[in-house]
Amino acid sequence: MKLRIATGFGLVLFMATMIGGPARVSHAQDDGGGVTLADLAGKFSARGSGFLTLCRNAGLTGPQDCATAPNLVPLNITEVWHSTQDTAGNICSVNVSTQARVFGQNFPAFVNLHIDVWTTASFDPTTGSGTGSGSQYVGGSCNGAVFDSTGATKVGTFTFSFDVSDSGNRIELILTGSSPVGGAPRVVAGIVFSATVIRLQPQD
Repeated sequence: MKLRIATGFGLVLFMATMIGGPARVSHAQDDGGGVTLADLAGKFSARGSGFLTLCRNAGLTGPQDCATAPNLVPLNITEVWHSTQDTAGNICSVNVSTQARVFGQNFPAFVNLHIDVWTTASFDPTTGSGTGSGSQYVGGSCNGAVFDSTGATKVGTFTFSFDVSDSGNRIELILTGSSPVGGAPRVVAGIVFSATVIRLQPQD
C-alpha cells in the first residue's frame, strides 16, 4: 500500500509538472466570445500523459527519500479520468493511471486508482486561461463535483494551469507543481504531465 500511494501521486492528476507554465494551445476568444467559469460546469472525460522520476532504495524494492535515494527510476505515465465541475470551478475526478519504466524489464508497471479534488483559483474569460490547485486521495468517492472523504487518505497536493477552447467543450491543462502530504518524504524527483479534457455532452 505504501508503494502504491507513493507512486500513485506520480500524477494527476493528478499532475515541474499540471509544470513549467501553461502551454497556450488555444483560447476561448477564438470561438468569438469569452467563456465564463460558470459555463464550464458539467461532466468531462480526459486523457493525459507524461513522465516522472521515482526515487528508489538500493535494492529497487521500495521508494526512498530523494535526498538520500541511490537510484532514480524514470517512468512513463498514462492517465484517464472522468470528472464533474460545478459553476464555481470545483471539480471531483475519478482517475486511473499507469506508470511503466521507460526502459528495462525488472521494474513492474503500476496501475493506480485515485480521486483528485480540484479548485479553480483564477480564470480570465477574455483569454480562456486559468490556474488552480488540488489534492489527491486514495479512497473516497465523488458525488458530482463534491468529494466524499469517507475512507480516504490524502497523499499529495498539486497546482495546475489550463486553457479553454471550443466554447468550453475542450480544456488543455498542465501540471505546474506537486508535493507529498504533510511532512512525508519526497519520493518523486520530478514529474511532467499534461492532459486534454473533453466535455461529455458538447454545448454550443
